[in-house]
Amino acid sequence: MPFSIPLGVMLAGGSPVDLDGSIFLQLAIFFAAFFILRSLVFKPVMDLFDARDQAMEGSRTLAQSLESDAEAKREHFESQLRSVRHQASENRHRLQAEAQQLARELTEKARRENTAALSSAKAQLDLESRTTRQKAQAEVPALARQIAEKLLGRSVH
Repeated sequence: MPFSIPLGVMLAGGSPVDLDGSIFLQLAIFFAAFFILRSLVFKPVMDLFDARDQAMEGSRTLAQSLESDAEAKREHFESQLRSVRHQASENRHRLQAEAQQLARELTEKARRENTAALSSAKAQLDLESRTTRQKAQAEVPALARQIAEKLLGRSVH
């Protein structure tokens, strides 16, 4: 039977709890248990929860700091990359212009050399042609005499 308080005491308006000297002993036991449990159980558990919260907050702060640092480094890297790309583009255009200029100069030089070589070859050919004609004209009377001698079968002077 869970309740041992007589029904008559309850209906009569009497108190089911007797207040006597043992209440002070119970209060002393309660407070002693409270302070012992507080120092041995509640305080270490609360300190553990606080340490965990501080560690999590520190990790969050560190993560945010690392993210902002990574973002700043990424922006710096992208800025440098844009600068390098721009510089490479300028260098490429400059080198293309230099290469085109060099190609024009080489083409013009080759054209001048070819023209000079062609003029020289033509002059040489004309000189050889004249020399050969003069030799041929100088030999014409002797050849004509030889042909006439062979055709006539006798000597012609």
